[in-house]
Amino acid sequence: MNVKTYKNLGETLYTDILPNGLTVYYLPKPDYHKTFGLFTTNFGSLDTRFGTPLTTYPEGIAHFLEHKLFEKADGDVMYKFGSLGAQTNAFTSFNRTAYLFYTAERAKDNITLLLDFVQTPYFTEENVAKEQGIITQEIQMYQDDPDWRLYAGLLASLYPDSPLAADIAGTPSSIHAITPSMLYENHLAFYQPANMNLFLTGPFDVSDMSALVRENQATKDFSKLPPLPKRASFAPAPAVPEAQETLDVAQPKVALGIRGTETIKNPYRFRLSLQLFTALTFGATSDWYETHYHAGDIDDSFSTEFEMDGAGRFHCLIFSADTDNPEHFIHILQERLKNYTIDEDALALIKKQMLGRHLASLNSLEFIANEFAAMPLGAKETLFDLPDILQSLSATDIQQISENFLKTAQESIYTITPKD
Repeated sequence: MNVKTYKNLGETLYTDILPNGLTVYYLPKPDYHKTFGLFTTNFGSLDTRFGTPLTTYPEGIAHFLEHKLFEKADGDVMYKFGSLGAQTNAFTSFNRTAYLFYTAERAKDNITLLLDFVQTPYFTEENVAKEQGIITQEIQMYQDDPDWRLYAGLLASLYPDSPLAADIAGTPSSIHAITPSMLYENHLAFYQPANMNLFLTGPFDVSDMSALVRENQATKDFSKLPPLPKRASFAPAPAVPEAQETLDVAQPKVALGIRGTETIKNPYRFRLSLQLFTALTFGATSDWYETHYHAGDIDDSFSTEFEMDGAGRFHCLIFSADTDNPEHFIHILQERLKNYTIDEDALALIKKQMLGRHLASLNSLEFIANEFAAMPLGAKETLFDLPDILQSLSATDIQQISENFLKTAQESIYTITPKD
């Protein structure tokens, strides 16, 4: 077991790779009352084509599989967690599916339940048909949210003819094409220990908890698992420069997306650099923000977001706002992206602010667990390395990284206009 101590943060991280390939992280928190567990597979909505030869599965199958794993022959797993005094949930993103619990009691029983229910699939024609109706309602609910439509529409324009152009939950027609055999095939392909990680944090003894996890995994036979499948290459068509739709909204909504195309060698450093660039150039403390906020060009609806796949398949910067003048909003953004400087003094201030927020976030077990779940398999750096990476980034580094990102990027503009 590898042990790494972060003296400045007062944290010690234990990393154990089991004989079956499962990576387990233990972060003891003796002063906390709750235990938090997160079991993650490197499998998300982008992974609809894989195998040799390539087989295409319906959009939304990763999300559908996440839902169905909670239902077993003897009942709903959520009720079992409840009887053990725990809260549980799960989520699916573009590149991962994660299952979690948190509890102040019976931690070992809950960890055993987490491992067992995720690694033991149970699908029938009846329970699949029932779930198809439930997820159809979920999809329709999202379609009534204009902010979601703006985000989804922009991604579809940025990455045409790719899984990113599809909703994570799929469409009513795609999920009705899902069968129990498809779910078993996807579970067998991606819910392999070597493609997963388990993160545990709380007031436990590491050696005691490690013995529990190792014993649980040793009782299961993974010897007949097939090799991890080859996934289809991620090759979207060129970005659509501009698109729009009309919805029942009171004010136009507009988003500018910038799709990066360069190869990323150090994902953690790259993401942090782009976040610093965005904060310096468009953040609430920037001259640009203050000028345009007081001029009425932007308001509190203005937001920036940096999306990035840990495996390096995609990364993009998104700006959005509600505005009566979408053309002017896009113009002032584009002008700023052509004319900006990275000021040393402003960078020092932003670094202090970012570090302060990061240190405060380390009080949240859920935040820490989610950060570990988002890491690509085999990643060398974790959220505990952020202070050192932040300190190492100079104004010159950020200038160079942002310039390389922007000069090769593709842009899309997506607008939602009111019906009237």
